[in-house]
Amino acid sequence: MTIPEAAEVPGIFGKASLTGIHARFHDLMKEWHSDVSHHDPDLSHITFIRIKDAYNILVEYGMNYELSFRAEDIRKGTDFDSREFWMSRFGDDPIWS
Repeated sequence: MTIPEAAEVPGIFGKASLTGIHARFHDLMKEWHSDVSHHDPDLSHITFIRIKDAYNILVEYGMNYELSFRAEDIRKGTDFDSREFWMSRFGDDPIWS
């Protein structure tokens, strides 16, 4: 199973944090675990294994993804001061002068 295929299992089609991945898979595992599932037992077993395999692939990908701690990279991925955001995008625009 590829990483994009693994992401389709829980319905992740954009960005997701590891915390979000854990939460989504936790919900799916509760639904499909054979001890509690209301689905066909054989289908539950096959689906649970598929969910577990996809989870392992995505967590391994996330745990081995290199993170940057450079200030400019951190700003790209976080919410920062709205004035800083505005100025970084529109501050030099003559319309605002």
